[in-house]
Amino acid sequence: MYLRKFGPLVFALVVFTCCFSLPETFAQTPKSATQDNHDQTLKQLLAEVRELRLALQRATVGNTRFQMLIERTRVEQTHVDSLRHELEAVRSQLSEFQAMKPRMQQQIKDAEDGLDRVTDPNPHADLEARIRTMKADFARIAPEEERLRNREAALDTEFQSAQAKLNELNTQLDALMNDVKAP
Repeated sequence: MYLRKFGPLVFALVVFTCCFSLPETFAQTPKSATQDNHDQTLKQLLAEVRELRLALQRATVGNTRFQMLIERTRVEQTHVDSLRHELEAVRSQLSEFQAMKPRMQQQIKDAEDGLDRVTDPNPHADLEARIRTMKADFARIAPEEERLRNREAALDTEFQSAQAKLNELNTQLDALMNDVKAP
């Protein structure tokens, strides 16, 4: 009974709903294709942003590593230069001692030869005191020379080690530079 009474009304309502909802359904199809396009574009942009973030992180790490290597190289270069100057100073002192020894020996010999010619007791005593002082000075040369030779050997070892370390740092720096230059 209700169906007969309300049947045409329900039928009209269904037809009315279908007529007005079908254009929305057809209109959604292009919107969903556009929406899919937008979603795909957003996904691509998001992927590119992630790649850029990773590239930026790699660049930051590379830059930090590069700066650290430069600083370590600078410090090591300063250390090597300091050792080189100290080694040169020790070698210069050794050279001076080598040149001084024959002169001192000759001065002692000349003074001893002159001692036989001096007969006056006061100048003779002064010359003897001077000869003792020269011999004492000459005796101090050998231990000082030995100390300098030991110092030279230690400095040379330390210098060679520091130079090797500097060379290794420069090699690392060169490798990093080549990595940066590579595409």
